[in-house]
This record gives sequence, C-alpha cells and structure tokens, in this order.
Amino acid sequence: MTKEIEKNLELQPIYEIVRIKAERRKLPKKYLSENLADYKVRTPEDFAHIAMKFIGNEDREVFLVACLSVKNEIQGLHRCHIGTLNSSLVSPREVFKTAFLQNAASIIIAHNHRATRS
Repeated sequence: MTKEIEKNLELQPIYEIVRIKAERRKLPKKYLSENLADYKVRTPEDFAHIAMKFIGNEDREVFLVACLSVKNEIQGLHRCHIGTLNSSLVSPREVFKTAFLQNAASIIIAHNHRATRS
C-alpha cells in the first residue's frame, strides 16, 4: 500500500455499539390479564391459538412476531406491521430486528387475513 492509503486508514475512527435495547410496552387493556411467560409453544397449533387471541379480531392486516426462549416460552410479541384493510408490507429487516433485540432463540411469525364480508 502507498503511504497515503495507510495514512487514511489510520485516521478513520472505530465505533463500538455499546447497547441497543428493545423498548417494552404494556399490552392494551384487553390483554392486561395475560402473562406471556405462561404461554409455551409446543406445536404450531399452540401458537395459532395464541396469535388468534392477539390479532384474530383486528379490522386490518397485522403481522405478528413472537420471540421465543430456548424453552419455547414467549419472551415478547411484536406487531411488526399493521397494514391496510387487505394488505400488509413487511420488511425482513424489521422482523429480524425484533428477534435480535429480544435475544430470541427462535421466532414464529403470524399474519391474520382479514375476511371480507358480502
């Protein structure tokens, strides 16, 4: 390398990310009696019932991310995206951001399909 390139490399600062934290919010009043730690996911049907409880009656499309511990206990639920009446555009970046911030061992995602009534 030339001396000029070496000099430029030496002058560039190195940054360290000290801490990124996830902000936790209380669930809406209709879910206050719920304790997420009580839910353990053993089968896909277990999570389907949980997802229906939290997003089954929504009037818009909702994309839900559940962060699980190594024991398949729900650490956190995140409404990753709330869409329109018939669509929801979700970025993989937002899905994985939630998982990383929660230090999740695994994730499960759910999406409700708003039924149209005639």
